[in-house]
Parts: sequence; structure tokens; C-alpha cells
Amino acid sequence: MTNFERVTDFPASVRLRLLELTEDLPRVLRPAVVPLVQRPGKGIRAALVAAAAEGSSARRSELVRLGALVELLHLASLVHDDVVDRAATRRGLPSAHEREGADVALLAGTACVALVGQEAADLGPRTATAVSRCTANLALGQMMDVERAYDTELDVEDYVAMVVKKTSELFVLSCVLGAGSAGRDSSFVTAVAAFATEIGVCFQIQDDCKDFLPGDSGKPAGTDHKLGLYGLPTLHALRVCSAELEPLLLAPEMDATAVRRIRELVVASGGLDHAIGEARRHRELAFEALRPFEREAAGKRLREVTEAVWMFS
Repeated sequence: MTNFERVTDFPASVRLRLLELTEDLPRVLRPAVVPLVQRPGKGIRAALVAAAAEGSSARRSELVRLGALVELLHLASLVHDDVVDRAATRRGLPSAHEREGADVALLAGTACVALVGQEAADLGPRTATAVSRCTANLALGQMMDVERAYDTELDVEDYVAMVVKKTSELFVLSCVLGAGSAGRDSSFVTAVAAFATEIGVCFQIQDDCKDFLPGDSGKPAGTDHKLGLYGLPTLHALRVCSAELEPLLLAPEMDATAVRRIRELVVASGGLDHAIGEARRHRELAFEALRPFEREAAGKRLREVTEAVWMFS
């Protein structure tokens, strides 16, 4: 019995398995990754793996390995995202590229993706195929995100297409792997994939809203705007007050005064309210996809997991 199998708490077991996996990283790359494993995020992707298998006879050890797999793939994407976005912090710590340098961070993220591939292959061809497809789509989503920088005319359909690749794909992978481990049929797999797609869009819009809400969003104010990355609140505001907002967004320098004014314009134009409404709409679409299975243990648990991280009333 391995160490992670001795721990009864599922999230703790997943974290322990993550630490076991990162032991296989080259020594020079571990400092870029291990601090993020030791300071975990919400673990929602691993939780979705377990939720999709709720009420089944799926082996717990396999679910833990699958949960660690999706969380490691997510972690790798965060390390790469932080390099691209030049983010200074992650989970309350200096980001990997700030601590270890961009080259080491990029290599560490790539090495984590390789570890994910090895783990997926060990878990079988179904898992390996699903993981490889997801990884390719995540890379495409990141490229789409980079390509949209400073595009003040980006339409909502293109924004959602990017979010589906960059964010939803990993939610879909989590649910599909959990359902597969539980031996569920194609109708359930199709339903949870549709659910996860909509929940991914919902959560990304919710994340877009954090810059415009009171309190600490966990990152410096205006970070995305300075990088030319406009979430749904800003995209909506651009359709309402572009004459004042666009020059602020495209200015060569963006100081604290400009950041505050951008925030005021987005909120006053209804951008925040519109985005919250869209997040709520995508959440309801997700729950509608689960409707045929809403009385089952898995359907109930999937809803509980997503409601637990819902920010709005």
C-alpha cells in the first residue's frame, strides 16, 4: 500500500499523490513546483473526478490518482500562464518564474505535463487518450488567449470559444475521467461533459469579475488590463462606453489612477452586472445538462461541488 492510500481524507490523499509525482521531477525543477503543491488551491478538479464517480464501485486509489493527475495538469498550466502573464504571485507566494526564473519555470511546467502523460499511460489507454486531447486543447486555449491581447473588438462568441479551450477542457477531463472510472454509460458521460463545459465558462466569468468586486482578488489590481486581457465585464463595457474606455485600455502606460477609472467605467456601464448574469446563466445551463441524473448520487454531488465555489447570491 502506498502512502496516499493510507490517508482517508480524499483531498489530502490527492495532495500526497501530487507530492509523490513531483518526486520524479529533476531536482533542479522541484522548487518551481513543490511550493504550489504544498499550498494547494481549491482542488475543484479533483473534487469533480470524485463527484462524477459518486455512488459507484470505482476504486478509491484510482480516483485519487486521477484527481492528482488533473490537479498536476492544472498546476502546469498555471506555471506556464504566470510566465506568459508575468504574474508576480500565485497562491500567496512569489510565482515560480519570480522565484526560479522564467526558463526553469517553463521547463518545470513542461516536465509536469510529461509526468501527467506518464501517469495517464499507466492508468490505461482511455485515460491516456482523454489526457492527450485535453492537453492539446489547453495549449490551443492559451495561444488563443495570447492572440486576443489588446483586442478591444473581441466579440463574446470568440471569448467563449477561448474559455472553453483554456478553462472548460480541464473541467470536462475531470468529469469524464471520474465517470469512466465509475463505468458509467455514454449518456452520463455526455451529460457530465456538457455540464463541465458550461461550469468552466461560468467559473472563468466569475474569475473575470473579481477585479471589480470589493476586497482582495488575490492579484494586483489591473493586472489583466495591463496585459491587454479583457474579461467579460470589460468586453461588455466596451460596447457601452468605448469612447472613454478604449483609450485608457490601449494607453502605453497604465497607472493606478487609470486602473481605478477603468474599474469605475466597467461597473457604471453595467459590465459587472452583465457578467454576473452571464455566469449565472451558464451555471443554470450546466445544471440543466445534469437534469436526467439530478436525483442520482453523482448528479447531486457534482452540483454540491460547484455550488461550494459559487461567489454570488
